[in-house]
Amino acid sequence: MRVPEYGWTTQKVFHFLNFLVNGVRALVFVFGRSVQNLHPEIVQHILLDMPSLAFFTTYALLILFWAEIYYQARAVSTDRLRHSFFTINAVVYTIQIAMWLILWWKYIPLLVILSKMFFAGLSLFAAFGFLLYGGRDDEDDSVAKMKAAEEALEAKQKVTNSLSATCSFFFYHVL
Repeated sequence: MRVPEYGWTTQKVFHFLNFLVNGVRALVFVFGRSVQNLHPEIVQHILLDMPSLAFFTTYALLILFWAEIYYQARAVSTDRLRHSFFTINAVVYTIQIAMWLILWWKYIPLLVILSKMFFAGLSLFAAFGFLLYGGRDDEDDSVAKMKAAEEALEAKQKVTNSLSATCSFFFYHVL
């Protein structure tokens, strides 16, 4: 999920969404009494549930990021991953908005319980994504390959820094 025309990488989008989720949750916490007194009651549900939806999107984005790295390390196409990310999020948001609309039309206590169970299921789904892509430890260990590439890059940076220091030293002594 890159937004190159604005210079936003997947990591920047992740941090922005994390900031947004935590900011909204903090505001709901600070103004908790006011939120509980809002009418119609559906507004309360939306304010309390929206951060959870954004939280799911944030961590689904993190799973997408890990999956892209995993598949790119194996030279496998990652084209379908983004499509899956957007499709899953669209389905999740559609289901939750439908539940909110039904609750607005007619308050059904069982639907409130189903909504909470829906969020629990989303959390479980995200946890499986973390287990699948965050905890991979394969035979060829792509993480070790990435660490080796990082160490090689660090070694090259040390050589570059050493050459820069040497050149600077001789440049200043020549003057």
